[in-house]
Amino acid sequence: LHESKEFVLELDRPELYRMYLEENIQDFMKHYWEQTFFAFSGEIQECVPDRLYIGNQFCHLLFPEEKTLKTLLDKAYREDLAITIVYTYVRENLLKNTEKMLRMVDNWCEEKQKDVEIVVNDWAILSMAKKTPHLKLCMGTLLNKRKKDPRINYKKGERDLYSQNSFNADFYQEFLRESFGIERAEWESCGYMQDIPAGKNSLHFPFYQTNTSQYCPLYAVQKEGDRGRQRLVYKCPQYCKNAAFLYPKHLNMIGRYNSLFALDRDFLEDSEQLKRYTDSNIDRLVLNLL
Repeated sequence: LHESKEFVLELDRPELYRMYLEENIQDFMKHYWEQTFFAFSGEIQECVPDRLYIGNQFCHLLFPEEKTLKTLLDKAYREDLAITIVYTYVRENLLKNTEKMLRMVDNWCEEKQKDVEIVVNDWAILSMAKKTPHLKLCMGTLLNKRKKDPRINYKKGERDLYSQNSFNADFYQEFLRESFGIERAEWESCGYMQDIPAGKNSLHFPFYQTNTSQYCPLYAVQKEGDRGRQRLVYKCPQYCKNAAFLYPKHLNMIGRYNSLFALDRDFLEDSEQLKRYTDSNIDRLVLNLL
């Protein structure tokens, strides 16, 4: 990895929160790689992250509880790791709790004299975050939309227009920057090269999200025995820790918690693709192995 690029690890579910809290970052990374079947270059596997992403962009039930979040922040601070807190959509019944959590994080920042980033995937958080001067906002995956589907390779026609989305428009970036202070966007390696605009940009790899539902299909199958009997879950036993949806091998897809993800196999197999991104406007690489 180029030394000027920031290397980041996502802690996006309770088992990773617990695992990180029990070990120092070096031992944690060693065990993290032991638990995956992916074969990256030795250079990546030897990296210790510069930053942690804490939280989940897609499922609100996988966000850490307040006490756990505070403990994670304190540990990352002691280990001199930069911090980004990741939020997904915000249900109306969670608005007050989310605002309370943001105030807690802002107070923590004031105490430590350290700024923290917040990945935003719901416009409601923007108005709350205006009251928290130490939180720096990033445009999340659910808001930074683009066409993503592992079946694209099987479709006919031109795909050139896939490479850009609304964030490539200068006026839209200016609006986000001036109205909300958003200067960074979250992108995904998603099966084709993207035209990443100038500015601060993060690239999540090697998985990319294709669908997200607030009514979890995995919970419906495990609880009701029927994927179609979905309903809003308030207290989740986290079936996703041990269960997932599988799809035909040629699609390279998996269903985890309330979302579908596809593996960008080209990104893993073509070393030049990583170089093309890092040579463009990507200044941060975010690893998530689901």
